[in-house]
Amino acid sequence: MENGKPAPTPWAWRAAIAAAVAALATAAYFGGHVLGPRGQSALGVLCFLGVAATFSANLRALNWRTLAWGFGLQVLLALFVLKFEINGVRPGYKFFDFLGGVAKQFLAFSDEGAKFVFRSLADPAYTDPLPKSDAVGGALGTTHVAVVQHDASRPHLGFIFACRALPTIIFVSAFFSVLYYFGVLQFVVRLMARVMAYLMRTSGAETLSVTANVVMGQTEAPLIVKPYVPTMTESELLAMMVGGMAHISGSLMAVYIGMGADPVAILATSVMASPCSLYLAKIILPETGQPQTQGTVKPVPMEGHTNVIDAAAAGASDGMRLALNIAAMLIAFIAFIALFNYLLSAVTVRGETLTLARIFSWVFEPVAYLLGIRPEDAPKVGDLLGTKLVLNEFVAYLSFQRYAPGMDERTRVLSTYALTGFANIASIGIQIGGIGAMAPSRRADLARLGPRALLTGFLVTLVNAAIAGVLL
Repeated sequence: MENGKPAPTPWAWRAAIAAAVAALATAAYFGGHVLGPRGQSALGVLCFLGVAATFSANLRALNWRTLAWGFGLQVLLALFVLKFEINGVRPGYKFFDFLGGVAKQFLAFSDEGAKFVFRSLADPAYTDPLPKSDAVGGALGTTHVAVVQHDASRPHLGFIFACRALPTIIFVSAFFSVLYYFGVLQFVVRLMARVMAYLMRTSGAETLSVTANVVMGQTEAPLIVKPYVPTMTESELLAMMVGGMAHISGSLMAVYIGMGADPVAILATSVMASPCSLYLAKIILPETGQPQTQGTVKPVPMEGHTNVIDAAAAGASDGMRLALNIAAMLIAFIAFIALFNYLLSAVTVRGETLTLARIFSWVFEPVAYLLGIRPEDAPKVGDLLGTKLVLNEFVAYLSFQRYAPGMDERTRVLSTYALTGFANIASIGIQIGGIGAMAPSRRADLARLGPRALLTGFLVTLVNAAIAGVLL
């Protein structure tokens, strides 16, 4: 004991756990033909949990109830979606498939508004993705953005990203704002948070914030616990940050589904990420303090709206800011990819020109094997994971569109699980700015915890994917 608290994790423990992780990863990499994809995924779950334990600040202080119930809830949710059947019908899968259909319908709704502004540029009849032979090369590879003569009778445009994908963000943001005005989102979030806080013994503030991330962004969700942020323990603060890293906002779900992501996977992983975020955060930084909201789940009302029209208008404005921010990041990041690829083009490895995609595939290919990905798809998934971590998931999904036609169904589904989260380097700055504005006194803590939150949030998406890989 040090100062009345358990001593930090001994270095001998860290070394032993790291060695076990390395041994399991090696077995998964070289023994895939014996283990099979499900066996690789099972070893992947153990490896990812082992990585979290290796970097734990205080493994002796770990609350095993939090870990057991958190992992149990995560697995139960996965079983409910992927395996649970009644008379040959999978109600969990059907439910999430229905929600996925709703998300796809949102694309059609937003198209109507976009067509009024952008005319034929937003008309699906003119902007369906082109066959691969009609596309042009870009910084990321083949992209559907060129204007070509697809049919002699009329010009056919590629998928106009700014005119079809970004308007969806605006509409969904407005819709969610209306749901919040009527109290629907608060009810769902509060119900989920009460169950998890009771079973996992996590504090009300951190549980509410993490649960809200299922439908809200990484800087919006903490607003429902804003008064508690200045007095949060460091463990609570990390859990809140991890929740933001491990989820995506509801306004982006429909966009990624429209970009080819599996709708059931993207919705299921968003729900599974809540208990996983909490227990992985508690492995990395166990609670050793006294949370102010231990045993209570009481959200703080956010700034209200005069009426439903005001709520929709405010949501549309927020969506516009998010859409413009995404457009700006894509322009900058894809331009940087082109710059780096140009600089790397002078280097050849085994007779092939070096690119960022190739570097990412080498570095993260072993991680893809731990997800249970077939060997021929592992380099592609490695590229996607590296792109998501270093740049963001939006750029990764653009590459996913290019890779998806050559992937099998299992790889496409597991890639969706692994890519669905805000865990990227830029998110550290976003959270320092967003959450730091709510509690300026915690800005230094946010900056110090940022790398841990990034690692943990990335691990959450990998654990989700690996568990799905065991069950698929």
